[in-house]
Amino acid sequence: MAVSFIPASRMLERSRLAKEESDTAYFFDLLYLGEMVTKILVVELLTALEDDRERHRYSLEYELVRADGIGKWAEVLDQAVSGPASQHLNPGGRDSQRAIAESFKPGNESWQRKAVDSLNEVCRCLESGYEDLTRQKVSLRAWVRQFSWLRNRTRGHGAPRGATLSSVCPTLQDSLAEILENAPAFNRAWAHLHRSLSGKYRISAFGGGRDEFAYLARESDHSLPDGSYIFLGEPRRSSLIFTDPDLTDFFLPNGNFRNGKFEALSYISDEVRTIDGGAYLLPKEAQPLSETTASSAMKSVGEALSNVPPRPERYVQRAALETELQELLCDDRHPVITLQGRGGVGKTSLALEVLHKISQADNFFGIIWFSARDIDLLPEGPKVVRPDVLSIDDVARDFAGLMEITPPLKAGDARTYLSDNLSGQSEWGPFVFVLDNFETIRDQAELYQFLSNSVRLPNKVLITTRTRDFKADYPIEVSGMNESEFNELVDVTAGRLGIVELIDSEYRDALYRESGGHPYITKVLLGEVAKEGRRITPKRVMAAKDAMLDALFDRSYASLSSAAQRVFLTLCNWRSLVPRIGLEAVLLRPVIGNLATEIAHLDVDTALRDLEQKSLIEVVREGSDDQEFLSIPLAAAEFGKKRLVTSPLKIAIDSDLELIRGFGATTTTDLTHGLGPRIDRLARSAAQRAENGEDISQELAVIEYIATGYTPAWLTLAQLQRDQLSDLSASIHSVNRYIENHPEDQEGWNRLVALYQAADDPLAEMNARLQLAELASPAFKDLSSAASRLNGLLSRRELVLDADERRLMVRKMRSLLESRHKEADATDLSRLAWLCMFTQDTEAAERWVTQGLQRDPHNEHCLRLKRRLAAGANDE
Repeated sequence: MAVSFIPASRMLERSRLAKEESDTAYFFDLLYLGEMVTKILVVELLTALEDDRERHRYSLEYELVRADGIGKWAEVLDQAVSGPASQHLNPGGRDSQRAIAESFKPGNESWQRKAVDSLNEVCRCLESGYEDLTRQKVSLRAWVRQFSWLRNRTRGHGAPRGATLSSVCPTLQDSLAEILENAPAFNRAWAHLHRSLSGKYRISAFGGGRDEFAYLARESDHSLPDGSYIFLGEPRRSSLIFTDPDLTDFFLPNGNFRNGKFEALSYISDEVRTIDGGAYLLPKEAQPLSETTASSAMKSVGEALSNVPPRPERYVQRAALETELQELLCDDRHPVITLQGRGGVGKTSLALEVLHKISQADNFFGIIWFSARDIDLLPEGPKVVRPDVLSIDDVARDFAGLMEITPPLKAGDARTYLSDNLSGQSEWGPFVFVLDNFETIRDQAELYQFLSNSVRLPNKVLITTRTRDFKADYPIEVSGMNESEFNELVDVTAGRLGIVELIDSEYRDALYRESGGHPYITKVLLGEVAKEGRRITPKRVMAAKDAMLDALFDRSYASLSSAAQRVFLTLCNWRSLVPRIGLEAVLLRPVIGNLATEIAHLDVDTALRDLEQKSLIEVVREGSDDQEFLSIPLAAAEFGKKRLVTSPLKIAIDSDLELIRGFGATTTTDLTHGLGPRIDRLARSAAQRAENGEDISQELAVIEYIATGYTPAWLTLAQLQRDQLSDLSASIHSVNRYIENHPEDQEGWNRLVALYQAADDPLAEMNARLQLAELASPAFKDLSSAASRLNGLLSRRELVLDADERRLMVRKMRSLLESRHKEADATDLSRLAWLCMFTQDTEAAERWVTQGLQRDPHNEHCLRLKRRLAAGANDE
């Protein structure tokens, strides 16, 4: 049989080889194939399940990674096909649900009926008392239950004779063939996706072809984690089938869950791997409601009806943000407002405080709160909770329920009802609709467009989110507390914990500096101080708080592009402000090795924008040169350091860090000095390495890139090229690049003149001197020196020019000197006179000599030229 699903085709090849060995070996290999078929049917259905607030998919996967027998897989398939979870199947997976659930009468010619009847024949051959299904109406679910029995009867608890096995092999193969050739699961597009640093994907198709995924290889604006995917109207990641970009082998869960890990088996090679099961540690029942969950019914809150949670306890006022948000909610201009910022920074607390304030006035009929929070950030650590809403339908149904609409509305009608109230077309209103923790919503773009398109003033929508993926009418950035707010938070928390005597001003400053004024991190740090009964270094606390770091940053990190992840990990491992252009230079420098192609396409600008949108970096613009510097908060940096340990990018990032360290540590107090000192430090480091005989090509490439955006670096590069590499040509090129951007900079021109002189290129030297004189208005002594140099070159015949070129060059120099002759002394005028001599203008030469002697009757240069002029006149 021809099967496009590669794992199955490899299993068929294995069974073919087993058939040549013996019928018994062939039978048991067909059983292995049947186990794979069963698991793939289940894996495909679970992949089609949407996330929902009851976490059905998690619950079923939780059972499977612990399942030590194929019977549990059969039970899970039943739940996915017809249980509560089936309501959340993606439309693209409905055909598989129908194929498995549909029942067929005896004699029907469907492939499902044939598969069930053939397997039933096998089971009855092995045990005559087995139930005869040929006269019953059956679905493919019966095939899965029968196969579970067959597997346990033969491999698990039986010892069938070889002759019996030989007789049933063809029928068993026919049953399997019907499923492999016809079931939707084995005819879909499956692929392993690996995202390169360019943001594009390597697509390794292992079922149904790669056309559906092909756009991912062309476009770089998608953010899908590496792994196995099925195309169900869109790429959907499968968490329970494991392979690699080369499709070397395929593994499926095989139970034996121990110490946060489970076993995965390859039916093809019989190899067993251990898979990290950390994502499945939380018992499926342990999903309490969030501390910010909405009330189940509307009640009076001030002058409004609302389901909003109570005010947060021990809330520290954030006056400026509260005033801004309150004014925006009560104005008549901005229908959609977002509070954006990192996890735990206080967005929800701020929103609740302001909502309770505005409820005291009569601006709104109702304040409606929807919480999508799935993790509560508690002082003792993050805890997983059950979100109230995860989709448009959740929001619409909950709102209709709050408004006591009976009977309960269907999904479409509930959406219409919500839209009517958002747009002001209902009898109630106006409303404030609040979506808290928007980043956990299943289809964020769809829900945002629904809200943004529907809402009309005076109704308002308020969103709290960790990302900046959606531009509201008015976004408010919520960052760390200012120092006075932070001090109040420390006082309140330290008082509650009884550690006031441990918090002196020095430790308070350290906490503020390392936490960045982040409220949640500060509370955790103070909690550790209370636990230990002594002051603890903030960095040590952060390094030990894995759960907290994951809760704050894991979701944001996972959604980053590969390029953004690389930039983030690089910044995390250099705890200092990094000049943006310096980072770009390091990451985009020429490289040798496997990463060379990917690095060439690394879009650092987009990566940094992505990081800033996820609030994972801070951008500071200061200094005399107005350059941007990048920083990473301590907690984010500690998270990144842990991720780097196992990252395949570690070697490349370590190489980057060697160069970044060359810039030296930069603090906020250093920013006023700008980028120049950082480049000088890198150049000094490179110079020392060059003197030790080491290769500095990477440092030179970095400085050259920086120079394209920070032009003074060209002069630094030129000095390295001349002093350490003795490469005059490269040094001249670098100075020329600098002068292109600063044509009036005398230092640059003087350097160029000196370089041309050292390179013994008198024509280029004199052209540079003339350019300097024309563009930069140099000191007159420098202009006079240039004239002297030209006179010397001409008299020694070291400057080879045709007559026209010579005349033009001399005239330019003469004109420049004559225009400023009042600044000249006798020696300067003698040089001007010599220029006149080279153009055979003896009359002008005599005039300038005369003026020179009037200023200094004893000037030897003027006297010598006067004698020469006199001799020439006598000769005539």
